[in-house]
Amino acid sequence: MADEKKKPSWFGKLQPKKSSCCNVVIEEIGEEGDQPSCCGGSTKKQDVEDDETQPHPGTVAHSRLTIELLVIDLETCARCVPTSAQLKDAIKLLTPVANALDIELVEKTTVVSTPEEALRRALLSSPTIRINGRDIAQDVRESRCESCGDIAGGGASIDCREWHYRGKVYSAAPLPMLVEAIMRAMLEISTLPMQEPEPLAALPENLKRFFNGARGRSCCS
Repeated sequence: MADEKKKPSWFGKLQPKKSSCCNVVIEEIGEEGDQPSCCGGSTKKQDVEDDETQPHPGTVAHSRLTIELLVIDLETCARCVPTSAQLKDAIKLLTPVANALDIELVEKTTVVSTPEEALRRALLSSPTIRINGRDIAQDVRESRCESCGDIAGGGASIDCREWHYRGKVYSAAPLPMLVEAIMRAMLEISTLPMQEPEPLAALPENLKRFFNGARGRSCCS
């Protein structure tokens, strides 16, 4: 009898397996856990699992815009109260747009009631609107607010912020200005990480008069 040829090590270990995408029987040699593919070789289960956890190339990461109103009064002030109402309307109008962009609009209202809190929150004027910690107004312009003067009492002259928009002056933030500011922030959200302004070293004289007057009245009431 002629010498038999040396058999390869894999001889007898071939197992017929059906691919998941067709009915062709494929004979393969591979480690347990490999999945046959008729379209390009074996694919390991771990590779498939890893692919499933990766974000889709077209997926936009969830983002957040925090829109905060800071005021010294939200019951009497003829500047703060209507500005709060206008801001709520602007956020309501833009919420569907934000949802379409996968952006969450977070509304916050803070009534600053002490000089210490005003220093800590870097409040320069009331009302102030910040988006992710940034004041939407480029500068601070104020004029006399009789309602806040009444709160302070004693004939105090108190100024509150006025809003300049498209050549006009408004005592309360106009709705179109707020809509523009929020829309701009949504479009530039990748460059607007959340931040907190540095605390003030000294309180503006205007706010000093308000808090001293309001504190005096509360002590006597």
